Amino acid sequence: AVNWRAHGTDDRTMQAKDSAQDLSKLSIGDNFGHRFFIAPHRHTKTLYLVRHGEGYHNLHGEPSLGGDRANYKSEKYFDAHLTPKGWAQCRALKKHLDEAVTHDGCEHVMDRIELVVVSPLMRALETAVGCLGGDDKSCDPPASRLDSALMLSRTAIEGVRPAHAAIGTRNEGIREQPGRWRLKFLACELCREHVGENPCDRRRRTSEYARAFPGVDFSEISSEEDTAWGTMIETNDQMCERAHRFMEWVMRRPETHIAVVTHSAFMAAMLREFGATDQLGCHESVKRETHRWPNNCEMRPVVVIDPSGGGGLDPMFFPGGRTGLEDFDDAENV
Repeated sequence: AVNWRAHGTDDRTMQAKDSAQDLSKLSIGDNFGHRFFIAPHRHTKTLYLVRHGEGYHNLHGEPSLGGDRANYKSEKYFDAHLTPKGWAQCRALKKHLDEAVTHDGCEHVMDRIELVVVSPLMRALETAVGCLGGDDKSCDPPASRLDSALMLSRTAIEGVRPAHAAIGTRNEGIREQPGRWRLKFLACELCREHVGENPCDRRRRTSEYARAFPGVDFSEISSEEDTAWGTMIETNDQMCERAHRFMEWVMRRPETHIAVVTHSAFMAAMLREFGATDQLGCHESVKRETHRWPNNCEMRPVVVIDPSGGGGLDPMFFPGGRTGLEDFDDAENV
């Protein structure tokens, strides 16, 4: 661990103790053990990283679930849908978000999210609308109001997908919900799963997704066909390079609080690449929390700091001095 000390502190300051606290629980060695970093708020984003719910490829390919890894190579699980359990996981996360409030109970946490960015693969799209969208609808909307549904209803296909009702946008009905009205959902190819040879990671035509998810914006996807899958087996370095491009894209956006619905391998690559726990001298518990492999339908909020200085405007910033004094009668006397 780095023997870090705040500028301007002396030994007496560092040895000071608050009798109301047991500082031994906070300290590392003889130091307080705290490493604080301050950056202007406009150079930060809060990301709510979400791994998709359980898909049929997980159910049949994951040994911990009783599956066989060879099934990941099966065309049967091409662009896999969520299982009934996966949809239940979405409902559990949605319930949590609908009920989660700030410590004083004055603000719903869901009200903070300004944008949902989602991988253009079926299981991620279903997870995004299932946990961050509105309520189930009794029927599909008319053609003139298709954008009021994030997802249209679908019938069951045995072993491929369960039946599911259409899902509306948030606050699209009588029941008032936490969260922004017509919260924007935006598909982004950069946060898709590892590009390789598994059919479950090959996406469909963009137009097919757009028909099934009319309330999701697919304008960021430039190609109708999946032009990446089958052309390469992405290395860890290549996936981390893609994570860099994704993060640059995110940091250029005006929103501050963004949900990102993605996949385990890409989420792990992001946390490995940007979770600089060794460089920052983080405590072992922080390292474990940062780099732990995500569960299905886990939401992990993280704060990103961009030290390159590329942040946008912060509406809370005020420069002070003589700014705004012209609006007051006594400005000349100040």
